[in-house]
Amino acid sequence: MAERQTTREECGYEVAEPSMDGEWREQVKLSKIMSDIESVSKKMEKEKQQFKEKSRTKVILSKSGKSDSKVKRIGPHIEIFQVFRERNQFLNTKKIVRMIIVLQAYVRGWLERRRLQRIMIKALYHGPSLKSVLDMYRRAIHRVRYRLGLWRTRQIVNFIELEEWMDRKKFYETMFTKREDWQGLERSELLKYFNDCGHFPTQKQIDTAWDLVQTNDLERYSEIIKRSKAIEMIFTLYPPLGAQVKKNTQIKSTWLRPIVNGEEGYKYIVNGHPVLKRANIRIVGNLVASSMRERKLRQHYQNCKLE
Repeated sequence: MAERQTTREECGYEVAEPSMDGEWREQVKLSKIMSDIESVSKKMEKEKQQFKEKSRTKVILSKSGKSDSKVKRIGPHIEIFQVFRERNQFLNTKKIVRMIIVLQAYVRGWLERRRLQRIMIKALYHGPSLKSVLDMYRRAIHRVRYRLGLWRTRQIVNFIELEEWMDRKKFYETMFTKREDWQGLERSELLKYFNDCGHFPTQKQIDTAWDLVQTNDLERYSEIIKRSKAIEMIFTLYPPLGAQVKKNTQIKSTWLRPIVNGEEGYKYIVNGHPVLKRANIRIVGNLVASSMRERKLRQHYQNCKLE
């Protein structure tokens, strides 16, 4: 020991011995750092576990939803589903279809029998029996089709068309009796008679119907018309359903007397129907001008083609 001390003294400097306080402080700092690292690592592990648990629950829910959707999409057999369903759906079997057909046939037959009874009762007003009324109906339809230029006069009797003809004929006869004199009806009163019957033709159309119906010279130039001829004129201008006239060339739709779906619109104008409203004169003028322009252009192109 004495030698070591002499060497230190000889060297001319002193060596400090390590102190216990510095080492303890360094150990305390290291322990704090290690504890902080452990706490951070534990928190990260906890977050990872929570994230894994959430992802597992989502996967389980998605798998269960897919399985439920598959079950809903596939489902059981239709008959089993209808049997165990709370609201049972109607099953169309051959037996039920046959029952429906029989029931419909029974109802239609009953309706046709009722219509036949009604027609037989109405036929007594027009003639002595149903057979005579049918012959009268066939002759009237033949004359109407012949005047309109329809040469195929083959007729198939339909109860609906026959009943419509009888109803119209009776209505026209009752309206004629209200205006006729002891000889008949004057020719100047025909326009008012047509209006009373719910028809609004022009005087020119009435004159053409007069020439078609009055074939005899004495009747053509007379001023008195009988009831049967007046009704023939109405049926010529407004054919019944049994005539099967698709396009009536006698009555044409015009601006003042329009025809919509086979019904005259002029009666609504005369009677002042509440559906009608006052039109804007500018819109009407533009519509009339455009129609006149189109008609003139059509005529010009036709003349150019002929030339």
